[in-house]
Amino acid sequence: MERRHFIIMGLTAILSRPVAATAGKARVPMRLYIGTQGSGPGQGIWAARFDLVTGILDDLHLVAEVERPTWLVRDPKRPLLYAVSETGNDGQAQGGVLGFAVDPASGALTPLGRVDSGGSGATHLSLDPVSRTVFVANYGSGQVAAIALKPDGSPDAVQSVQTHAGSGPHRRQKGPHAHAAVIDPSGHYLLSPDLGADRLFLSRFDSKTRALTALAPIAFPPGSGPRHLVFSPDGRFAFLDTELTGEVYAYRWDACQGVLTQAARVALDAPDFAGTRSASELAVSADGRFLYVANRGANLLQLFAIDRRSGALSEQQRIDCGGRGPWSFGLDPTGRWLIVANQASGNLSVFAVDRASGKLSATANSLAVDKPVAIAFF
Repeated sequence: MERRHFIIMGLTAILSRPVAATAGKARVPMRLYIGTQGSGPGQGIWAARFDLVTGILDDLHLVAEVERPTWLVRDPKRPLLYAVSETGNDGQAQGGVLGFAVDPASGALTPLGRVDSGGSGATHLSLDPVSRTVFVANYGSGQVAAIALKPDGSPDAVQSVQTHAGSGPHRRQKGPHAHAAVIDPSGHYLLSPDLGADRLFLSRFDSKTRALTALAPIAFPPGSGPRHLVFSPDGRFAFLDTELTGEVYAYRWDACQGVLTQAARVALDAPDFAGTRSASELAVSADGRFLYVANRGANLLQLFAIDRRSGALSEQQRIDCGGRGPWSFGLDPTGRWLIVANQASGNLSVFAVDRASGKLSATANSLAVDKPVAIAFF
């Protein structure tokens, strides 16, 4: 536990440092990898150059042909990138998990291998670098799996699978649909929001054997559709959004017992909102003070201040997402920029972040990308 605490706090400190311009030295742009819903030849994972000073995105190019790479995650310590291949949502085939080595100079991706995801319709990944394990949520079959990584970072094989059960009243809830698989900061528990079952499933994780042992799930009101979950950098709080009702839940997290205690429940839209209610993505700032949420139904980004003692949320801002269908977004490692993947309008939109207030400011910077749904910075 102590080792993980120091790793987490060290990464938080690094990512919180401001970027300073160095006289006489050329700026080194950051690379952005973009997961999409693209299928067929000429589609897959794209890369773009991102200028940390100006916020300009350019040099878009395809770096890997992958069928529906709808989620990406990078190794925080090594030049490695992992992606899902969201295939088999019809239940006829397995999804896939792929590993890539990133060339630090060119940004090129070298395939390290592909393995089955332990279910159909792989849609989300999280990574535990300490146990060298990738966790995958399989939307189509309602399963989560732990996949071992070889010493070189290549995916090895499924070590353990947990199968969800349940359904709900919505037309999209005829069976379980695991929408995320998130390892907690202690590395001892896996949490999986399930859109179809209206449950948050919890499992104990054995880092030595990579075995998952199911614990009692948390039930949500019928028709909620839990989607994604994130932890605060210090691991004290967890935040979950619901895709079908457009709400955010805040919890206090007891990593010793594996227990969540609800601290807040917030609706993204007003009671008289006539449109579709749908939350999609959420993220916590590196200093743990702010929560950002994408409101896909209203095409908004919303900012909440986090009470550092209770976990309660208070809304600070709502701003147009710069397109339609904000599927996902990413905060860059410096905390100065937020980039939104607007799936329906086919573009990335760049927002400047005021790190003191957390508030977002729209910029004129945008980049056309076909069906973007996931972002990873390198």
